[in-house]
Amino acid sequence: MGHIRSLPPHQTIYACGMSQPGRHTRRRGAGLGLAWGLAAGLAGRAGEGVARGASASIPALTARIDAMAPGRPISPLIYGVAVAGPDGLLATRARLHRWGGNPNTRYNWEHGSAWNAARDWEFRNYGAGADASGPGPSSSADGYVALNLATGVETFLTIPAMGWVAKDGDTEARSMDVPPRGGLPLSGVGGGIPGYDPSLNRSRTSIRSLARKGAPFADPPDLSDGVVYQDEWIHHLVRRFGPAAGGGVRYYAIDNEPDLWAETHTDVHPARLGYDDLLAVFLSYATAIKDIDPTAQVAGPALSGWLALFNSPRDRTDERSSLVRAARRLLPAQYKYLVDPDRRAHGGGPFLPWWLNEVRRHDARTGRRTLDLLDVHYYPQAPGVFSKATDAATNARRLRSTRALWDAAYVDESWIGEPVRLIPRLREWIDRYYPGTRLAIGEWNWGADETVNGALAIADVLGIFGREGVDLAAYWTHPPRGSPGALAFSLYTDYDGQGGTFGDVALPVMLDRSVAPDQCAVYASRDGVGGAILVVALNKRPDTAMEVTLRLPGVTSECRVSAYGFGEGQPMAILDRGELPCAVDDAGARTVVRLPAYSATLLRLARH
Repeated sequence: MGHIRSLPPHQTIYACGMSQPGRHTRRRGAGLGLAWGLAAGLAGRAGEGVARGASASIPALTARIDAMAPGRPISPLIYGVAVAGPDGLLATRARLHRWGGNPNTRYNWEHGSAWNAARDWEFRNYGAGADASGPGPSSSADGYVALNLATGVETFLTIPAMGWVAKDGDTEARSMDVPPRGGLPLSGVGGGIPGYDPSLNRSRTSIRSLARKGAPFADPPDLSDGVVYQDEWIHHLVRRFGPAAGGGVRYYAIDNEPDLWAETHTDVHPARLGYDDLLAVFLSYATAIKDIDPTAQVAGPALSGWLALFNSPRDRTDERSSLVRAARRLLPAQYKYLVDPDRRAHGGGPFLPWWLNEVRRHDARTGRRTLDLLDVHYYPQAPGVFSKATDAATNARRLRSTRALWDAAYVDESWIGEPVRLIPRLREWIDRYYPGTRLAIGEWNWGADETVNGALAIADVLGIFGREGVDLAAYWTHPPRGSPGALAFSLYTDYDGQGGTFGDVALPVMLDRSVAPDQCAVYASRDGVGGAILVVALNKRPDTAMEVTLRLPGVTSECRVSAYGFGEGQPMAILDRGELPCAVDDAGARTVVRLPAYSATLLRLARH
């Protein structure tokens, strides 16, 4: 996408994420602890007295945090956004900034400010007008990288790999008579499909783009040769900003959702790709990048979502939806022999494991790693979730559906109709087919980010990414400044307005069986520098507060507990809730916090 557009509940383990500090000042409420209903009397009572003192009308639960565990590193790069600009970066204090989305498949770096919006907007070019010279080579991208360097944010840059980019920024340059979808390729090298030849539309809108120049580089490039070379762009970026190891662009994605090129960029690339095509595209561009900057980190294949994990686009024939339903229903045993011809031609296994294994084999032969991060995109498919819908049913479904990222017991409430368990699944494939590869969720969004419901989903997803060990992630695009969604990011990246961040080591959390993950989530971390324990607790219930007892066995030193949060009653700011009492005895430390209905709370436990 990117258009400008298990364990039983009582044994579930939770833990989660961090970011690097940034600094700015946000107004805070003072003395709001009582207004938030802090549990009283804890200082003079220990142990079970806290639970007995809870109101009968308020659910009470216990979260046990293993503060002594070695934990798991949390990558700050999971707090990423896309095409945000200065305001978006400030609003979220993001640590990664992605240059991506459908138009960047057709960014012409030689022109400097030229894209094509593809199917998202009438297959029109746009940018800095029709002037072939443009505003200067790589001008828009260079400004993007410079902004990121100035704000201490890592760049995740998309390298076009489709073979065609916009020839200029003239909005009058557009493709005409484009079929509604792509199809299987005709034989030959023209790239056409039955009933459609893309040659005329290519000449109207585009210029050829190749991975390698195969000749000495020029900076500025030759604008008269009729070709844009992507390795020459990498050369330009290294000359201007230095290599990745020297502070330049560190992360590159090989294009954006190549499995959908035939549907999104049908005008110039109507032919659907197969297993071999998707592998060849990645290797061609990844090796070109590594030849220029061996220290760069390359991500791929930037797949669009669930279906792309299992099949190539050539398996998605036009009659697929009705044929597949009929085949599954009438001939389940023979189903695999009736469809998926590309998959069957490549051993019958799902696409992504095959692709990982082939990249590994290539890298073993050449003695150099081309793939550093496995990159997939994910959007929830359940009805209404990825939208602005906020009716009660959709809100509840939105908060349940985050379980698709990890929970083998959760059957996806969509046409998928089975457990997704996305992150564990991808980790298992990596471990089996290309060990050492890191994991990126290069594009994600759970909808309704201008509401508290959407913000709770964001806070939940960020917690899951940290707990499950995702290495890099980028929200599409960015929550608006001042929105609840932006506050959800800030809860992890700048909760106190003074650069306070969630920790950098994930800690195990045992949440008792009294409340399901659909109602409450708790993530914990340790600050690797100062040793503080940080906890994010989410009350997903819109109708009632919850009282949570946090227990830290083995922590026997005195603790100072600070609380911050936002929720339905104050959705436009993270409020300083003051300090909470903390009891310590031989069994460990203990504190109680009341979570208002529909709220997110961060606790910082500093040990003396």
